[in-house]
Amino acid sequence: MKKTVRLLAAVLCLALLASCSPSGSKTEATPEPTAEATAEPVAEATPEPAEEEEDTEPAAEAVEHSFTYALSSEPDYLDPAICMNSNTSAVLGQLYYPLFRYDKNGNVENLACESYTVSEDGLTYTFTLADGNTWSDGQPVTAADYEFGMKRSIGYGPDSAYAYLLYSNVAGGAEANADMLDVADMTDVAIHALDDKTLEITLAAPCPYFIGLLSNVVAFPLRSDFAVEHESTWANDPSVPTNGPFRLEVVHDKEEVVMVKNEYYVHADQIETTTLTAKIITDPQAQLSAFQTGEIDLALAVPSDVLNNYADDPALLNLDVVSNTFLWMNCTGETNEALADVNVRRALSMAIDREQLITLIGANGTKYPLYGYVPKGIADADGGDFRTNADEAGHYADFDLEQAKALMEEAGFNEDNRMHLTVSYIGSNTNTDICVGLQAIWEEIYVDVELSAAEQKAYAAARKAGQYEVATGSTSADYLDPFYYLERWVSYNQGYKQVNDPQYDEMIEQANLQADSAARMEQLHKAEEYLVADNAYTIPLFGSNQLYLMNPAVSGLKYDPTNSVYFDGLTY
Repeated sequence: MKKTVRLLAAVLCLALLASCSPSGSKTEATPEPTAEATAEPVAEATPEPAEEEEDTEPAAEAVEHSFTYALSSEPDYLDPAICMNSNTSAVLGQLYYPLFRYDKNGNVENLACESYTVSEDGLTYTFTLADGNTWSDGQPVTAADYEFGMKRSIGYGPDSAYAYLLYSNVAGGAEANADMLDVADMTDVAIHALDDKTLEITLAAPCPYFIGLLSNVVAFPLRSDFAVEHESTWANDPSVPTNGPFRLEVVHDKEEVVMVKNEYYVHADQIETTTLTAKIITDPQAQLSAFQTGEIDLALAVPSDVLNNYADDPALLNLDVVSNTFLWMNCTGETNEALADVNVRRALSMAIDREQLITLIGANGTKYPLYGYVPKGIADADGGDFRTNADEAGHYADFDLEQAKALMEEAGFNEDNRMHLTVSYIGSNTNTDICVGLQAIWEEIYVDVELSAAEQKAYAAARKAGQYEVATGSTSADYLDPFYYLERWVSYNQGYKQVNDPQYDEMIEQANLQADSAARMEQLHKAEEYLVADNAYTIPLFGSNQLYLMNPAVSGLKYDPTNSVYFDGLTY
């Protein structure tokens, strides 16, 4: 909620002040908002002509604004290297200023990078940093800080889930990642600060979407004098310098993260928000209630029925994002032997009527059935949509209940020998509805489902350790290429290898060796068919657009198709 603090003129005599109260605290004035601000300007106080000093009216202070948004789960440590969910990135994106960022149309825009060049062979990128980039303690940000941040992510270890975006592309990165090298030992990793303003990165092979990768949190700059390598407990300390529009003020575990304006930010004169708070409200209905009472200004997870209830309300934002909801399958058989059987996995997928499931959870208008792993919103080689093109050729995960029963019977299951399966998920109303729906669906194919809900951190730890059978998942694209979704299932991208298929690895690796864009996309289509239709290594459920509720008195929210939000443009 917008909070405006204005100092009222005092016309009390000194004697009255002395008799009524002790000396009061002094509030520091904040910088005035820019000319673009829509907030009503504060009128300057004009002293009344007076002979006595106590009749002089003090000058008015500048307007302050606070903004509160809700997260659906508690963020992990605020360490860019280990960020693996949208709630953590919704905080980190306010604290750091990367080289690049996507705009609302999915185009990459320069931020801390003023310009860059690419060598003729497509391997060497040379970046020139923009002027004015400064840490929140006043020290200048240098190319060495970006080098350190990237190399630290590469060497962090298995908990750096997205480090592969760097080490699988940068020359020398894969070896450094495998050995969990310290940054000081990464002499062969081809990320080098040539001087304070110039960064050079050399790739092992051409990567047509590499610039988009540098918008990811694993490429954020970090200070080597604060960011300890291979662990993250330092990251929630407010004294850690950051270079984004806000700096960390305090973290109240399981309650909120409070940020304040970074006065050293390169565009600080454009930031009108003085206090930014991320409140942890796990339940969408509770977020809706908090929005309605004015406790929060922005609800990022709301019940799907707001689409109808707020249809004509300017508070409703219905945004196109690239996002999927799917099921992780522990295909190793280590936790449930039956899941090592491809026919069982295919049966579980075939039994799902995705349109019916969307209706069951009340998500019509906000979700669409997903028949492959890659959601809508990513371009194909012909300029069309990758998902739409694939679906026109045939669904990889279509509904066929009778065939699903036949496959289960072939695997030895029937009414007298039912399969037992545990489905794990992050506790929320939406996830519960999905899993209850799956429980009812799979009952028809001889499967008895036990549901296991957990908080975000416990769920993530269990899944990364392979301590699950089937688990719900949802992924927003970190860069807009099908490779983002399909590469995550190769063996070298998984700490716990729930899928370990050399043939799939080869298909993905071959895709990026194709110099021709059409040939590359054709290879990726084949890989997705192999992943979903042939092996059911994962079960896609649906794609989504994103519903937000935002205080209509505030404008300037920035967002992009990767489901990221930014608050540096808010006006009041």
